[in-house]
Amino acid sequence: MTGSHGAPEPSPGAGAAFAAYRAGRSGEAEAIGRAILAHDPRDAGAHYVCGLVAADRGALDHAREAFETAAALAPDKASLRITLGNLALRQGDDEAAERAFRSALAQAPGSVAAHTNLGAACKRQGRLEEAVACYRAGLAFYRGSAWWGTDPASGTAVLDPAQQETFRIACRAKLEFDLAQIDHLLAQDLLPPALADAREGLRRVLEGFGGEGRPNTPRPLTAGERRLIGSVYNRVIHRPPEEATLPALNPRLDAGAIERRYNATTPSVVVVDDLLSAPALAALQRFCREATIWFDCKEHGGYLGAYLHEGFDHPALVALARELGQRLSGIVAGHRLTQMWAFSYGQAGGGTRKHADKAAVNVNLWVTPDEACPDPEAAGLTVHDVAAPPDWGFADYNLDPMRLERLVERDGRSPVQVPYRCNRAVIFDSSLIHESGDVRFRPGFANRRINVTLLFGERAEAA
Repeated sequence: MTGSHGAPEPSPGAGAAFAAYRAGRSGEAEAIGRAILAHDPRDAGAHYVCGLVAADRGALDHAREAFETAAALAPDKASLRITLGNLALRQGDDEAAERAFRSALAQAPGSVAAHTNLGAACKRQGRLEEAVACYRAGLAFYRGSAWWGTDPASGTAVLDPAQQETFRIACRAKLEFDLAQIDHLLAQDLLPPALADAREGLRRVLEGFGGEGRPNTPRPLTAGERRLIGSVYNRVIHRPPEEATLPALNPRLDAGAIERRYNATTPSVVVVDDLLSAPALAALQRFCREATIWFDCKEHGGYLGAYLHEGFDHPALVALARELGQRLSGIVAGHRLTQMWAFSYGQAGGGTRKHADKAAVNVNLWVTPDEACPDPEAAGLTVHDVAAPPDWGFADYNLDPMRLERLVERDGRSPVQVPYRCNRAVIFDSSLIHESGDVRFRPGFANRRINVTLLFGERAEAA
């Protein structure tokens, strides 16, 4: 879910309230806002600031009332409707959120936030194909290029200021990946010859970039570097054709046996080989190699991430999510898809560190061919027989590795070790702490280790 792409233009009186709020002085901002409303109850900006303060302290009903009033008073401000929609999502009122985002798009058809957050509202209502269409519409504006989507030179996209940062920050590992992928696509005659110039720009930036000893550490791109690679960097320049791949799941899977193993095992972990049908696996492998959707570089490990709301949305993946819910209902148990992503790792390096996921069920799938992996035992997945406590929040079980290390060490139980294998899925309780092994794959762009993750439902957490 993205932000509101900026607050409405404040009235002269509300400007001081906005300034105080942005400076972290919420009490002062609210006092100014209420003083304005005492004299002019139709000041949309003052209602908006009071709503922000109320939302920050958890008074969501009061915040929603303030945002609804602000939106009614300023019907031409799409940002107010996006903020209202975001709050409705936070409250679990997905239908109201959808109405707010659609109303925002009527005012600002190029709003990336409205398209993307409308996708979130549709996804949460189980309408995954509609969600993907919304995400792609936002992606076409956000990461469009001269070769796909909306050319940024058209000036029709409406972005948050924070969204601009993705085009201004880079690290060596990301640039190396981009150059290798463009070389792969050019060698397959999948890019127009004009992109050879952009490829040369990438090579020049990489040559002078530095950071060899810390290739995952980001730094701002210089103005000259942005001129050289701005037409392609973190933009979609190619997506392969989307072949028909139904069914996505292997028709020969024994769903009943899988469900019995999952529900009879402590911890709840089951390994499923040959999860995908042969056509779905081939289509997904091609998509992961060729689609230029790998925008996120993880500073820990230097691996690249691609996400559902930013282009990781091949029809085989949508079908997989739906078929898992239908054929493995004893595990997925009516949970809707909450998130989906893939990670692409270099030929050597660390994997994902210990973490848990904010979901009920995790489906982890490997898709790189077996011949790329000389040491399956080391390159697999470790699932610890330890769950993140329900009173821990996201930051505790994702951003505090030492706390997780201590929790696992204190427990002392033997983990489940799953060796790497192409088209092997590990399905487990997402609250279980898990980590991937070190990556030791053969050289070559097509040999990068790629794992796909689908999350279903919500993790049970204490209020």
